[in-house]
Amino acid sequence: MKKKDILVGLVIGCLIGILALATIKNIESVIQERFSWFNLKMIYPLPLIMPILAVIGLFAAQILAKKIKTIWQFAKFALVGALNTFVDLGILNLLIFLGGAGVPQGMLYGFFKFISFSAAATNSYFWNKSWTFEKGGQIKGKEFAGFYLATGVGALINVGVALFFVKITGPLLGMNELLWAGIIAPFIGVFAGFIWNFLAYKFIIFKK
Repeated sequence: MKKKDILVGLVIGCLIGILALATIKNIESVIQERFSWFNLKMIYPLPLIMPILAVIGLFAAQILAKKIKTIWQFAKFALVGALNTFVDLGILNLLIFLGGAGVPQGMLYGFFKFISFSAAATNSYFWNKSWTFEKGGQIKGKEFAGFYLATGVGALINVGVALFFVKITGPLLGMNELLWAGIIAPFIGVFAGFIWNFLAYKFIIFKK
């Protein structure tokens, strides 16, 4: 594995740890209601632990890639996707927090979710272009437009799925409303968009 891959893994892992702390902080009281033993101090080491786990994951993927080459590329995409997830969740929870009136309803929640997803998508473009699919060089207008077109479809999938689970199904399995709207529903949306984005980026946008 190249030094660049190790360095990128460490940087992304650290960012994930920091953003995870910020996200969990916003719902700390909710978690403590269900798990009285939980204390935010327990996860303070995340910015140090996540970089190590990220690099270990990359090493494992490189070994597996000797048999299935796509695994290496998918592992990098997954790591970037994990960062995108916490950029998405972090900004969404920040907007909910700044709203100051509990969980926003209807289209306002969709608007907040779209803002957070757009920020994550921009982050995704630069990491995936330069590292995951190794399509370095200057930003090309056609490529940039194609990326955002594909990401736009992913946004509709992401936001639509999250909104469906917030407005149509509502909290399931006795979940707290804030936990459901701030973590669970957007995570399902992120996963749905994740699969679409990998296929679109690999076979259309960054195809070699």
